[in-house]
Amino acid sequence: MSVVNVSITRVGPCAYDATDVLGNTMRLAGSAELDQQIRERLPDPSIFPETLPTRENSGPGFRPMALLLISLAGCSALDLGLILARQRQDVRGLTIEAEGTRVEATPAPYTHITLTFTAHGPVDLAALERAAELAVRRYCSVADSLDPKIEVVVLSKVSP
Repeated sequence: MSVVNVSITRVGPCAYDATDVLGNTMRLAGSAELDQQIRERLPDPSIFPETLPTRENSGPGFRPMALLLISLAGCSALDLGLILARQRQDVRGLTIEAEGTRVEATPAPYTHITLTFTAHGPVDLAALERAAELAVRRYCSVADSLDPKIEVVVLSKVSP
């Protein structure tokens, strides 16, 4: 088995920076409409700038299987951001760690993926857990596109 790890960190209402263990970085973002919907519901919208500076990707390049994890984490995070904003949860930061385990074969598909959602700020853990499950299992188009044989585990935690 081989393991692939990526992380995405919220940098705007609807924008995340992705990194991997090789030092690659890139930004992913939702639509302007989604950004506005979330911004309108944030308890304190001043925690994010009105516009984010343009960001260049860095590093030699993401591997395709890492991009799949980034897509899954990013899609889930965008949905989670809207759900938590609708609940008026005061999310001051959000990080999603994605770890995928692959078989040692050709092809080498994922057999197991763990998504760990860490919210920073005065966020209700039970609300975060419910919202993360909904984001991944009901609203995320990337998750819905995965082979059903892949076990996807959703973990949530709150950090001050």
